[in-house]
Amino acid sequence: MERKRLTAAGIIAFSLAVFSLGAQQITRVAVVDLSRIMAAFPNQTQAIKNFETRKAEVQAVVDVKALEIRTLQARRNEIQNQNGMFDEMATLDAKIVRLTAELKEYLSARQNELDLLARSISSNTSFIQKLNGMIAQVAEAEGFSLVLNLKPQDPSAAVVLWNSPSVDLTDKIIQAMAASR
Repeated sequence: MERKRLTAAGIIAFSLAVFSLGAQQITRVAVVDLSRIMAAFPNQTQAIKNFETRKAEVQAVVDVKALEIRTLQARRNEIQNQNGMFDEMATLDAKIVRLTAELKEYLSARQNELDLLARSISSNTSFIQKLNGMIAQVAEAEGFSLVLNLKPQDPSAAVVLWNSPSVDLTDKIIQAMAASR
């Protein structure tokens, strides 16, 4: 009789352990080297590569011009409190205003150019849509909850390529924040 109680207790304990393990969701994370995928399909990704190259070129020019403006602003701030430097301050102010206007004009023109390139890419999105769908399909089939880009080329590039809705805590955070008011 005591042996049956121990066995029944053991079965109950085992069942509770299995049940509690089942209640916990294990998040599995995968990585994808997006640059290798893009390199494997050069014909389909040429427009994207052209866009990324052009965007990097524009950013390099912006960085140089912005550095020049910051250097002039630093020089102006140095001489601001010195007597008799009004002519140089006026010259620096004029140059800063001119370079800032040129930078804004350059940015506006290049942004329009990049927008046109982006529209041409989005009109031919079959490869990107297929890639996104394939990432989701393989991730779900393999039991992953999150797929990260292993080597993002651009700091503004997406790091999370796909995620299962089960790992999105947004609604729970909103509810918790609202409840804590």
